[in-house]
Amino acid sequence: MGSILLIGEPGTGKTRLILKYMKYFDRVLWISTTESAPTVRRKFNNHNSNIWIVDTHTWDQQVKTTPQDIIVNNPLNLNEVSIAIGKALDNLKKDYFVVFDSISGLLLYHTPQKIIHFLRNIVVRMESDGSSGIFTLVKNAHDVQTQTSITLVFQNIVELERQINSDSVRRLIKIVRASQYVESEVGEMKITKDDVAIPDVLDQFIKAQLGLK
Repeated sequence: MGSILLIGEPGTGKTRLILKYMKYFDRVLWISTTESAPTVRRKFNNHNSNIWIVDTHTWDQQVKTTPQDIIVNNPLNLNEVSIAIGKALDNLKKDYFVVFDSISGLLLYHTPQKIIHFLRNIVVRMESDGSSGIFTLVKNAHDVQTQTSITLVFQNIVELERQINSDSVRRLIKIVRASQYVESEVGEMKITKDDVAIPDVLDQFIKAQLGLK
């Protein structure tokens, strides 16, 4: 089991790629810093997983939520965010899948040093529970030093890129850092209505890091 940092600009397909692998898990924690819990739940209406959401975006306790949605009143206080995440993970217990979307949302309020410490605590807890996760970071939203510092928390880094030509869009998926040998580090990614297609070698690499066979 392990964690993956998924980097890409808006519109490159980060959420779609996450949903591709999320379907393999029965227990999921989705940490949202940029969208409300109801908005997040609409992404996976067809999933039958036990899904908890920690919402640091809404700030409004009056929003319509489910008992498995935890609204963090003050995301400026990382202790409150950590407590909310801990509560959700206590309920999920083990063999869960963490989605952290997005680290960039908290970097609006906190220094990279604080976020690195915060992320390490989540990763350590996750790995000790025999679980895995994907964390997202918006490319070019931060200075190079900040982005480099955040990447130090993760052994596996995947980057998505979108190339727009006059009459077509080409999407690429790249392995930037890997904890094991990968035969091919770059491939084309195609998004359809119901799925995301990537080369088998990259699909198997991601599955291996997430503990999927």
